[in-house]
Amino acid sequence: MTDYVDFNSQMWDKWSEGGNTWTIPVTHEDFVRSQNGELIIYLTPQKPVPSEWYRGLGKKVLGLASGGGQQGALLTASGYDVTIFDNSRRQLAAERSVAEREGYWIDLVKGDMTRPFPFEDESFDWIINPVSNCYIEDLTTMWSESFRVLRKGGALMTGFTNPMVYMFADEDMDLSARTPLACKFPLPYNGRLLEASGKNISMDEGYQFSHTLETQLGGQTRVGFQIKALYEDTDDSCRLSKYSSLYIADLAVKP
Repeated sequence: MTDYVDFNSQMWDKWSEGGNTWTIPVTHEDFVRSQNGELIIYLTPQKPVPSEWYRGLGKKVLGLASGGGQQGALLTASGYDVTIFDNSRRQLAAERSVAEREGYWIDLVKGDMTRPFPFEDESFDWIINPVSNCYIEDLTTMWSESFRVLRKGGALMTGFTNPMVYMFADEDMDLSARTPLACKFPLPYNGRLLEASGKNISMDEGYQFSHTLETQLGGQTRVGFQIKALYEDTDDSCRLSKYSSLYIADLAVKP
């Protein structure tokens, strides 16, 4: 069977070349606004992270699966010491390109979050993790390693997909679609199992996985995190947004 983690890494390289929303580096103007105190960062498509989530947490930040020259660049402009950990070569290259353009240094590490993180215990004050864990099958290592590398009192900020989204086919959720919205896939959605049953997994979607709220939020609390806040978000480019929120972001603290 295909190494799904490697396949998804190549998929993100392709998406980066094609200008996916999460792969477009910030502009110089965005960078300057952050330098001037207007920091706006995202875990989900449309709603920014509340500043009170990270205010006063410290300056050492891990951008987990956060390449692309977006959050890392803006955080650096605001005076944070950022490390980007991402499994896409192209996303890290975009991060490097912004750093060279704006004249700063940023620590870039290639790797995937299904394995132990290559960082010492209690290395970071907080972690920002935009929507990405739908591309890994098992979240156990992601949660336990995030907890390990955070200092006491540190925080993990994670965005993830409402699992309900995975009941519908991508083509039916496009705004231009004329077919009725109908549930097509049972939950939990698992790209590897669907491939084994005959589904073709293309570079347009990659191997994706829905995760229950028990696995998302419960998985964080099982390793020791305390959930302090959350919010819901949507994506107006998706037809399903007329009926439900499509994303969730949560703030989890290491006591």
